[in-house]
Amino acid sequence: MKTIITRGVALLLAVLMVFGACGCNRGGNGGAKDDIQPLPGEVPVDLEGYEFTVIDVNSGRWNRELSGTPFADTWLQLMDEVESLYNCKLTATQVSPEEIFNVVQPEVAAGGKAADIIITTQWSMGQFVGADLMMDLNELDVDWNNEWWNQNIRRVSTFGGKTFVGNGSFIFDTAQTWLLYYNEAIWKQHGFEDPYELVDSGRWTMEKLAEYCETAAMDLDGTGVLDSPQDLWGLTAPDGDFTDALYFALGGHFFETNEEGKVTLACNTDRTYQIVEKMYNFVKKDKTVDITKYDPWQERFTMFAQGHALFLGYVPGVGGLQDMEDDWGVIPLPKFDEEQEDYYSSVDHNSSVFGVTDTNEDLREVSIILEALGRHGMMLENIYWPDYKDTYWRHPEQDTRMVSEYVVGHGQYDMALLMAKCSSAFSATRSRLYQTVFGSAGSDFSSYIDTVEEAIELQIADVFDYEE
Repeated sequence: MKTIITRGVALLLAVLMVFGACGCNRGGNGGAKDDIQPLPGEVPVDLEGYEFTVIDVNSGRWNRELSGTPFADTWLQLMDEVESLYNCKLTATQVSPEEIFNVVQPEVAAGGKAADIIITTQWSMGQFVGADLMMDLNELDVDWNNEWWNQNIRRVSTFGGKTFVGNGSFIFDTAQTWLLYYNEAIWKQHGFEDPYELVDSGRWTMEKLAEYCETAAMDLDGTGVLDSPQDLWGLTAPDGDFTDALYFALGGHFFETNEEGKVTLACNTDRTYQIVEKMYNFVKKDKTVDITKYDPWQERFTMFAQGHALFLGYVPGVGGLQDMEDDWGVIPLPKFDEEQEDYYSSVDHNSSVFGVTDTNEDLREVSIILEALGRHGMMLENIYWPDYKDTYWRHPEQDTRMVSEYVVGHGQYDMALLMAKCSSAFSATRSRLYQTVFGSAGSDFSSYIDTVEEAIELQIADVFDYEE
């Protein structure tokens, strides 16, 4: 999946996910490296010119030739600060997520570290974890409780008392966390209550989403049913990834780690079956969710921009919306009900995570520089939202607040996405959910789980070498 660009390729790559590299003072205003000072509480260490190497699937991060936006310039500043304060050099090699395992695995098998950190997509990183190539991050001298480390991926990737995958401030996940865009003209036409107040009050629920979609949906092409892009749909989205997003938003998970530190099935509960039933009814019974086929699927964005859907489900950064005639805004995905504690979402399987190969012996240097990157990377998101606000949102203050309060840090991770390429045990339930909601599998998700539960548990035991 690739986010579409709104301000031209160079600009939006920088705004969304590009962490380029050149020098300026804190705040992105330029200045000499000699002026760089430690942050409060920071005690820099002289690493005597150590070269910290990175293999990264993103071609823009660590690129010293990219600059020109507040966010890109701040990433360059981060690199200057870390290199100057710690007397080290940051270098990176870009490898595609499809090829990164084939590049790294042979070197690790031969005893080399490949790089100090590996940054790749969730689904690609799972290949490394499944092949037992990643070290326990707890072996590093890093305080993983610091605010710059993502605790959601930490929880999911910790099992057997070991943590294998990380995410932090310098590759924060918000730009790949799902939300909803709404068409303000359609919203006001039907007199729906203020969307921001609805969210703030905790009353933005699955029931409300279904109600609003049903009210807004309309047959416009004269066939008597909703069946084409010319109709007005309640919601349109890339259906496969949206299935994950809505499932996690309603509180669902496919796998969890139990008290013994073992990965177990988590979608075999009554609560899960209630979630799946709501999703099934929303798509199959209400029939207000766009199920038409597109080639390419990005045409769904065009459809929303042309006023043919009340909602669009996707991550931040949809192209073409700045030229959209109707006003629009963003809100989080809904809660299961008002009793659900918080708003949740999913972090797309193409989002970036990092790990350290278990053959890396430079643990002192890796620990020090990771902490430095995490600490100095905190300024990135502080720049990201004001920058994004000024260049993208239709309602800058409200939309930025919605993302900052209800999307940032709310994205959920799951073994089903992380380990999808390792074993059918991890992909089976996720695939079945999609087939239930958008395919032809029928509504009885619980019977399917009853049928495959034992086989999945056995496969998981095999992957992680659990004894009987």
